[in-house]
Amino acid sequence: MEQGQTDLPIIVYVDENQDALEDFGIDAKKSGLFSQVVLLRPERYLEGMITVLLELKFEALVSDFRLADAAPVDYNGAQLVERFEQVRHDFPCFIRTSYEHEALHEADDVNTVYAKENKLSQDIRPLLERVSLQVAHHRKQVEAWTMELSELLEMDRSGLSASTIDRILTLDAWLESELSSGDALPGTSKRAVLEKHVFEGRQALIDETERLVADIRKTLDE
Repeated sequence: MEQGQTDLPIIVYVDENQDALEDFGIDAKKSGLFSQVVLLRPERYLEGMITVLLELKFEALVSDFRLADAAPVDYNGAQLVERFEQVRHDFPCFIRTSYEHEALHEADDVNTVYAKENKLSQDIRPLLERVSLQVAHHRKQVEAWTMELSELLEMDRSGLSASTIDRILTLDAWLESELSSGDALPGTSKRAVLEKHVFEGRQALIDETERLVADIRKTLDE
C-alpha cells in the first residue's frame, strides 16, 4: 500500500553551503519520499544547533560532515549526530560527505556515513531511500517500546523487580525523548515512586507515564 502524503516523514538537512542545501532540498522533494524537507545552516556552537533541532518536529536528520568549510562552526557532522543521538535514542541520523575516510574514523556508527555522489553520478536517490527505510524502522521501534511500556504498566506495581523498574524507566525516557518533553519528571523521582520509597505522587507518576504512552500512540497514528 502506498503511503499517503500525511504519512510521509519530515526530514532535516544541515549544511553550511547554501547551494548544497538547495540542491539537496530539490532532490529530496522530487523523490516523493518526504512530506517536508527542512534546510538548516549550522549554528556556530553545537549546543545551539541541538537546541534548534529539538524545537522542530521531524523524523530523520541528515548532516554534511565538514560543517566548518564555509562557516564559523566548532563541530562537524559526526559530532552533531553523536550529540543528537544522546538526546534522541536510536534516532535516524545520516552523515553525508565527500570525505568518507575521515568521516568513517570520526563517526560513532559507520553505518550513518554516506558518501556524496561522485562526478559520474549526482543521484542521491539511494541515500533518500535509505533515510525513508530507516524512518519506517524507527516508527516500528517506537511502537514496540510503547506496547512494551503499556504491558509493564499493567503489572502489579507492588511487586516490581529491580530489573523491571529499570526497564520501565528506560522505556519511559526513550519515549519522552521522542516527544522532546521538557516537563518530564526526573528519573530519580520516578524510580523512588516505582520502588515505593515514597508514596506521595505515586498516582501522578502513573498518570503521567500513561499519558506519555497515549501521546506516543496518537503521534504514531497521525
